[in-house]
Amino acid sequence: MRVETYLSQGRMLNQRINYQLKKLGELKSAACSLPAVTIRKDKVQTSADGDAPFVKALIRVEEMEEKINREIDMLVDLKEEIMGVIGQVDSEELQMVLIYRYMEGMTWEEIGELFHADKSTIKRWHWKAIEQIVLPEERNIKKIGFLQKMNRNEPF
Repeated sequence: MRVETYLSQGRMLNQRINYQLKKLGELKSAACSLPAVTIRKDKVQTSADGDAPFVKALIRVEEMEEKINREIDMLVDLKEEIMGVIGQVDSEELQMVLIYRYMEGMTWEEIGELFHADKSTIKRWHWKAIEQIVLPEERNIKKIGFLQKMNRNEPF
């Protein structure tokens, strides 16, 4: 795997973490807005297990929340692995170029504005940083399904 491909997973991880956090917020919101139980004289609802109907919904929300939290933990671990690889670079400025490019998804021009340098200088710094990186062996690189597909250029 190329260093650039490996590092580019960082932005995907950020997007996936943000998506999962959004989904978690929606689940919590849905849990708080479950419809109230209504009791009418002409119709009585009963549940075989004795629980109110909304209890099943709350249990489902809790299960989904646990699943999302596990995935977020895994994504954060992968992100920390990538940051550790970026940490191999001996210059903080060069590390920041990689972080801005691969974790934040910034363009060469945007990075140049931050460093008050032109695009060609930023690209040169980028390649200098890339040359310093040694990736973990392929079998030791942590990946999850959607990242493996991305690296094999398969559709999601």
